[in-house]
Amino acid sequence: TWNPWLISIAPPDISYGLGLAPLNEGGFWQIITMCAVGAFVSWALREVEICRKLGIGYHVPFAFSVAIFAYVSLVVVRPMLLGAWGFGFPYGIFSHLDWVTNTGYQYLHLHYNPAHMIAVSFFFTTTLALALHGSLILSAVNPGKGEEVKTPEYEDTFFRDIIGYSVGTLGIHRVGLFVALSAGFWSAVCIVISG
Repeated sequence: TWNPWLISIAPPDISYGLGLAPLNEGGFWQIITMCAVGAFVSWALREVEICRKLGIGYHVPFAFSVAIFAYVSLVVVRPMLLGAWGFGFPYGIFSHLDWVTNTGYQYLHLHYNPAHMIAVSFFFTTTLALALHGSLILSAVNPGKGEEVKTPEYEDTFFRDIIGYSVGTLGIHRVGLFVALSAGFWSAVCIVISG
């Protein structure tokens, strides 16, 4: 099918184990996975090179490496631990969502996995923290008619008055980075220890 919602590239059948599969029976999935891992790692190394040339910190390549770790744990580490490439997830929109649902049912109450609880908590915390930050920025730079744009001091004062503490302009970005990376890391841990 050419319907983008239904296109699916499935991993090999579990009977192939960790061996190579024919192209139409999961071989394309294996090739795409190898190319994707190579591309992601190459891009992270390119980011390191750019950071080195600019003389800046390695925050971006480190953050991207956490996303790569989560991906590799799903399509390489977990299938290798389980003994078959067929345990990787299919590439496709609906087929991937079906895989997520079926994996949750397969391990009975995946939601009770402590690593899953931690990961979901970090995902929601990321959303809340950065939504609060974004709404504050929008309110500061979008003043009413006849008012001036507010400075970061006003933003800090708002949070000090409302919740008693403000991490500051740089601090909120560090908090956002930490909780987002923690969500990705604990997601990878969850799926590896689940099966």
